[in-house]
Amino acid sequence: MQIHVVPVPWSTHHQQLRAIRNTVFIQEQGVPQELEWDGQDEGAFHFLALNEVGQAIGCTRLLASGQIGRMAVIADHRHRGIGRRLLDVAVEKAKQQRFTKVSLHAQSQVVEFYRKAGFLPRGAEFMEAGIPHVAMDMELPITFELIDELAKPTIRAQESDAQPDKNQLRHLHGERECVAGLLECLAEPLRTVQIYSQHLDHALFDQRSVVDALSRFVRRGPPARLQILIHSSRRIVNRGHMLLELARRIDSKIHIRRVPEALAADLHTCLVWDERGYWLMPDFHEYEAMANCYDPVRSKRLTERFELLWHKSSEDSELRVLRL
Repeated sequence: MQIHVVPVPWSTHHQQLRAIRNTVFIQEQGVPQELEWDGQDEGAFHFLALNEVGQAIGCTRLLASGQIGRMAVIADHRHRGIGRRLLDVAVEKAKQQRFTKVSLHAQSQVVEFYRKAGFLPRGAEFMEAGIPHVAMDMELPITFELIDELAKPTIRAQESDAQPDKNQLRHLHGERECVAGLLECLAEPLRTVQIYSQHLDHALFDQRSVVDALSRFVRRGPPARLQILIHSSRRIVNRGHMLLELARRIDSKIHIRRVPEALAADLHTCLVWDERGYWLMPDFHEYEAMANCYDPVRSKRLTERFELLWHKSSEDSELRVLRL
């Protein structure tokens, strides 16, 4: 299972961050709400762990004082190295901010975990929110270059004239590369294309070149089918959308459903086809994507997640009555 740890603003991701911390700290560990929500989140750096289908499964934060805290991983995903990934990214962010030291309050039962990461205990054990803790510090080297907290791969979509192998994982950075990668992927499908996009992102799917590629796909013959899942139709209705126009013209081949609000928690945007290849943007706020034209294992997982939501979703009446 691949995990992506990404920096996220509190302003746009507070619901996902609060949900994880509410589950782990308040419900599981009995931390009082007034202690958990301490008023420091808006000014902190936050990091979110996403699984391969974009579900938020862990988080942590870094305060301006250099204190790392609120590290939480959902129970079903523990003991897989996610906590260490979150911790490492937070430390790298502290280095980027030129902090000379980071600190944290470790629950006594996990002191060894932080010790292995380079933190040293300071002082005696104390109680915090009814749980035994130990203060720990890590001295940071003085650096003279900024460190990229995401450690982005150096292979870029437009740096090579050679055609990539079908099973080569490609990383796409920025809106332009994401669209270019999307177009290359759309030359592959034969039977089924499934798109998951919260608002049917205009920057990606309201492009004439993308809509034309999807039009060519659905017109190939009877097996071709396009399924689209969205969270909300409001933005699509207000701004209009070329893909929606296409769906109205070819309604036997293109189907759009809205995910029920209770299940609309996935952050990813993806295109997956024929249980064979995929194009995936782990966080729909960030135009950082990956694509592989032949990865049946991961494609099947994305397809299974899509179909689970598809069967629990329904058509949106606003899209049915929209005049274009």
